[in-house]
Amino acid sequence: MTQVDTSLSESIAKLIEQASSGLVTQQLALDERSNLLEKGFSSLSFLQLIDSIETTYGVYIDLEEDTTFLGRVSGIVRFLKEQNVE
Repeated sequence: MTQVDTSLSESIAKLIEQASSGLVTQQLALDERSNLLEKGFSSLSFLQLIDSIETTYGVYIDLEEDTTFLGRVSGIVRFLKEQNVE
């Protein structure tokens, strides 16, 4: 993992912790063994996370498309890199 990936992963983990009101900590978010739903992330938390990602990184997440990438930090980082976010 590059320094950019690590930094982006840590930033996403912070957004996840904020969106879940601390239920899913940064450390837990970075654990790739299970997805956010399995960690107790709610649908409201996902909506808050999506809003935070869109606002922070200037991207659009189409909820009509496949959003399974939102389940793990690595998936979100991959999506952001595809959107040319560094």
